Amino acid sequence: MDLNKEMNEKDNSDNTNPFEEYFQVKNSNNIYKQVFKYSIFPKIVHNMDMRIIEANDSAVKEFGYSKNELLKKKIIDLYYKVDQEPSNQVRENKEGKKKLTVEKIFRRKDGSVFVADITPCMYIVEDRPILHVHIQNITDRKQAEEKMQELNSALELEITKAELNAKQIEIKNRELEELAYVAAHDLKAPVTNLNVLIEMIDTHSIQGDKDIELFNKLKNNIEQVYKKVFSLNDVINFKTTLKDKKELLEFKRVFKEVEQSILYQLNSTNSTLDVDFSECPEIEYPPLHLNRILHNLLTNSMKYKSPDRLLKIEVKTRKINGSVCLNVKDNGLGFDAEKQGGKVFGLFKRLHTHVEGVGVGLYIVKSIVETHGGKIEVISRPNEGALFTIHLNNGKL
Repeated sequence: MDLNKEMNEKDNSDNTNPFEEYFQVKNSNNIYKQVFKYSIFPKIVHNMDMRIIEANDSAVKEFGYSKNELLKKKIIDLYYKVDQEPSNQVRENKEGKKKLTVEKIFRRKDGSVFVADITPCMYIVEDRPILHVHIQNITDRKQAEEKMQELNSALELEITKAELNAKQIEIKNRELEELAYVAAHDLKAPVTNLNVLIEMIDTHSIQGDKDIELFNKLKNNIEQVYKKVFSLNDVINFKTTLKDKKELLEFKRVFKEVEQSILYQLNSTNSTLDVDFSECPEIEYPPLHLNRILHNLLTNSMKYKSPDRLLKIEVKTRKINGSVCLNVKDNGLGFDAEKQGGKVFGLFKRLHTHVEGVGVGLYIVKSIVETHGGKIEVISRPNEGALFTIHLNNGKL
């Protein structure tokens, strides 16, 4: 095989030599012997007594011994820990004649060690068995694997801690819910009694403007406590329904039920409804939850209508990326959503205090939507109304 001739036949106009990184092989010598000598992988040949009878340049460089020194050693002298495992495996594999790779730790002349995959191949040369051992340093790979294992172990530990913390938080939340339920439930009776008693007091028997003023403040505070306690009970009781099963519902039918329940309010506020469920007429959702979402958003629009114009409410469904979205838009008072958008969904949070309410409706809506994996967004500006977009997170139609 004349490699020089092949190289000379290359187009002379191309100044780049594609073989410039190749070792120069002398044509007069045995090509296979030279490939063995210049291989980038350490290669050692030893007899059945483990004595090294040949080693290539890469083996000399890897182990740090001179070639003469290597030829005076047995391959087991290079092992970090002497055992017969690779030899035994080779002998056991002799009959099967399968390619065998064994992981082994070697020690260099300077005492440093490295991990390698060794692949022995058995040959018969002049009726004498020998083993040709291909050695591939995998120290970097092993260190990377160990590092990855450490990271995986650390990650598993953190996941275990997170799961434990989640369970503890769940227990604490359950305890807080039970405490809130007990507290709110136990407060209902005395607060109700206070409210009844305050109504029974004859204000005509109260003498002096100052006493009347104090009485009115007391009455107002009792009414506020009464409303909040009963609203809190409503929230707690409603949270027990958050695991209700889903059913295939028609938006039109559920909306009609809600509309009938608030018909008096709609008439008294002269509200105009623009309803369109044509894009997404159905959804799988718990009936009580869809009813409550529509009810709270509609009554919220009526509660915060503008005194300067007739109230118009638009209710529509849309399909976005396979998910059903419900839009409820009004032309009411509105608010600065960029500054106060997060507050509007808080428990007992109110942005307009001149109308009746305690601030639980939108909190319940948000709780429902997020329980089912959805989200609620709002766009609003003062005196420009509000647009609520509820991603119900359900693409089943």
